[in-house]
Amino acid sequence: MSGGDTRPPSGTLLLIEPDGLLRSTVSSVCRELQQIQIQQATSVAMAEPMLKSGMADGLLISLAEGEASLACLARLREGGFGCEAHMPVAVMAREGDPALIRQLKALDVRRLLLQPYRLRDVIQTVEQLWAARASALA
Repeated sequence: MSGGDTRPPSGTLLLIEPDGLLRSTVSSVCRELQQIQIQQATSVAMAEPMLKSGMADGLLISLAEGEASLACLARLREGGFGCEAHMPVAVMAREGDPALIRQLKALDVRRLLLQPYRLRDVIQTVEQLWAARASALA
């Protein structure tokens, strides 16, 4: 972010993404911009203990695992984890047909990033998630 003290409030974003390069790049850029702390997981199964612990304040999840990813989002929204059920969530996917978009809207997903996407788009999404979180906390 640029200019003045426009940094979002501190918090932890859980990034669930199997692509190690994307995970590390997003984490590095957010750290350099002093945005937020990012916890990384390569799969939904790896992320579940983090969600159960309540350590996440926001979620950026890849739909690479298909139904497992969507089931994780549904469980989150049902209050099945230790973290806030209505935390800000963004999704990354290869494609988005109308049925998927309806499903994501029902799961209160704030943003859908379709591949190929630029790193700038991912960072902007993180900023928007935190702006939404700040508004909810105000």
